[in-house]
Amino acid sequence: MNDVFTHYWYPIIAAFHQGKSALPAHLGLSCDDYYQLTERVGLLPIATHALPQYAALSLRQELIGMRDDELGELTQLLTEHLDTRKPYAEQMAQVLANASMGSQHLWRDLGMPERPRLSQLFHDYFPTLHALNNHNMRWKRFLYRQLCESGGDYVCRSPSCETCTSYEECFGEER
Repeated sequence: MNDVFTHYWYPIIAAFHQGKSALPAHLGLSCDDYYQLTERVGLLPIATHALPQYAALSLRQELIGMRDDELGELTQLLTEHLDTRKPYAEQMAQVLANASMGSQHLWRDLGMPERPRLSQLFHDYFPTLHALNNHNMRWKRFLYRQLCESGGDYVCRSPSCETCTSYEECFGEER
């Protein structure tokens, strides 16, 4: 098994430091968790106000704050499927929920180098969700579909993915 710190946390934190993610200040974590994780992966913690993308982070935090209920529902969904034996498992659920607030594919909003690594992250941290995504739907769409099916206020566009006119958007090749 890959070391979760080098395989998942390092690229997430490095991308955040470089302004290549849609994560809010401190990855959406408490300052303490952010600093501990950053040091654990061997990076120097950077104060949010010292990051070049500080203005964008502040705006992102404000926008996420307006979607607080949605963030809570995503965090709860992820937490329900979490393998709590993994290091910093609850923090991963928080980070993924915050990244889901971004406007691109989840792997990009998270700062991962490619989608297969995000799928492996779901396999390792959220094994029951990974198993439910048996048609390899894009992860952000899959999460929102789960919220929709659990009775949330989210639009489920089609009762059957196979008949949906947006099928390629969910399952087609990413560009």
